[in-house]
Amino acid sequence: MGSKLVKKLMPLLLTSMTAGVVLTILGPFGTSRLSFIERAVYWVGLCVAGGLGTAIIDIISSRLNWTLKNWQLALGQSIGATLCVTAILFIMFPPNSMPGVFITLFYVWVIAIVICSFGTLMHSRKAVADAPDANDKRPDILDRLPPKLRSADIYAISAEDHYVRVHTSKGDEMVLMRLSDAIKEMSPLIGEQVHRSWWVAEIGIEKAERKNGKTQIKLKNDVIAPVSRSGQKAVKEAGWL
Repeated sequence: MGSKLVKKLMPLLLTSMTAGVVLTILGPFGTSRLSFIERAVYWVGLCVAGGLGTAIIDIISSRLNWTLKNWQLALGQSIGATLCVTAILFIMFPPNSMPGVFITLFYVWVIAIVICSFGTLMHSRKAVADAPDANDKRPDILDRLPPKLRSADIYAISAEDHYVRVHTSKGDEMVLMRLSDAIKEMSPLIGEQVHRSWWVAEIGIEKAERKNGKTQIKLKNDVIAPVSRSGQKAVKEAGWL
């Protein structure tokens, strides 16, 4: 639990410190009159406090299993950060009037929403970049084939005694395994078991046809896959016939 919390807080802490450094350099809201060291302590300290405020919102949403959109998360984080930062500001500089309280809250919230929106955007982009691309997935059964066939497209698999013949765009190969286990290793390919001894991939179909009263599938390598009576329903539902 502790390691997960640290892992979750680290990006927030780094974003907060980065924002503090940027604000230190810019010196907004009259802080340019302060020395660089004073500005650094002031802005980095406030931004880290704001980071802790955003972390509180993250922890609460995780504990309650909330599914928040990016704008909802950024808004919630900005409110948490605003409350933490203004609490410190009011301790350091007690407000003289209610208008002063609201003005301070507004200015802090503007900075917080910008930082939180940026952080949320970066996090979502990283999540998308790190997510596995479905196009990069490949059937596990390819690893059982000789190297020359591992880059081929799988057209179909057929059972022969205790073996499975893998029909590919570059040839075929026998693999010692059950057809049911081989079918499990076809993912993410789209296909159907058209016969008790055959599974056909959609990408391997040249055409499906009825011939001599029987349905069959011609693969792109000219191999004919038989279709059983029970398999005809799957073929029709898949739109192959």
